[in-house]
Amino acid sequence: MMDVYANRRRRLLERTDGAPFWVFDLDRTMPAGIDQVSLVYLTGFHGEGALIVTEDDALLFTDSRYLEQAEREAPELTLLHAENDYLDDLARELRARGIRRLAYADWRTTGYVTGELRRRAGIELVPAGDPVTALRVSKDDAEIERIERAIGIAEEALQRLLEEIRVGMRESEVAFRFGLLLHELGSERATFDMTVASGPNASLPHYRPSLGDRPLAAGDFLLIDFVAVAGGYVSDITRTFVLGEPTAEQRAIYDWVRRATDAGLAALRAGVPGRDVHRAASAVIEASPYREHRFLSPVGHGIGLEVHEEPRMGEAMSNPVAAGSVVTMEPGIYIPGVGGVRIEEIAVTTEDGCRILTSFPRDELIPLSAR
Repeated sequence: MMDVYANRRRRLLERTDGAPFWVFDLDRTMPAGIDQVSLVYLTGFHGEGALIVTEDDALLFTDSRYLEQAEREAPELTLLHAENDYLDDLARELRARGIRRLAYADWRTTGYVTGELRRRAGIELVPAGDPVTALRVSKDDAEIERIERAIGIAEEALQRLLEEIRVGMRESEVAFRFGLLLHELGSERATFDMTVASGPNASLPHYRPSLGDRPLAAGDFLLIDFVAVAGGYVSDITRTFVLGEPTAEQRAIYDWVRRATDAGLAALRAGVPGRDVHRAASAVIEASPYREHRFLSPVGHGIGLEVHEEPRMGEAMSNPVAAGSVVTMEPGIYIPGVGGVRIEEIAVTTEDGCRILTSFPRDELIPLSAR
């Protein structure tokens, strides 16, 4: 695994023209977890600290809370103890090593931190967009295997949850029980802040039970959007059900979304602009009686160490989707006062199409017990 991290760091410097690259993730100084994913992706270290990648070395700065952890998780790195003021320690080491220029991800840091390091170290800081995120777009086999494990956990938990759902349960009860099932089956993080939306609440694409906490009622759509985590990598799946026997209109709404999902997946392949995938799914619902209620947000997004990564597949996305991207496909219809339907699949792109990683049934609207 060490060779994997070293190779990632080498490819990173190719994107910065050889300029040393700086990663900084420290809750006491910046928003929590603002760039932990870069530390994890480049080193395997899951704590807080700073990383400087040069052509000859990789320097990991951390404090006493994480020193032993860093030695275990990233033993090949040069480990430096930064206990009190990280920026002073960083500046001192940069001067000692004669580093006068650093590239950094300007999207993942703050003006205060960059300004202070520039002032204290007397160096040039070069904004470089977010090159680590760009590296993470194409997943290797080990990353895809972890995502597949997360999908397996999520789908098994959903299957068990459906056996327990009853009319009268509150949305928060469903979310809490689902979180416990995910944990019991091996998800590495609790996901209680999931979407469990019943009845008219299902028309809010990112509804949370804390917004209303409605009791489930017979005839409701029930939309559940949930995440599991395995080996640090996430799944992101949505399924929509109905409590009791669905009406003809509910079946029709669901079928239009299912057809849009199929169309998006059929258009998905390496080299195709993200907007073309979005348009393929959107065109199906635009031809339906529910065109005024179709999804407007991008039809899909990458997943990996984060729930939302590149690539994004929306109307404004002209960049081609890269081979090996693991992405969601999640069209929806959302009707205020009635409810909504979303189906979210996960697929990995290939040169000649895509391979669907999710397997939970979606061919037809599944009725749940209305007892």
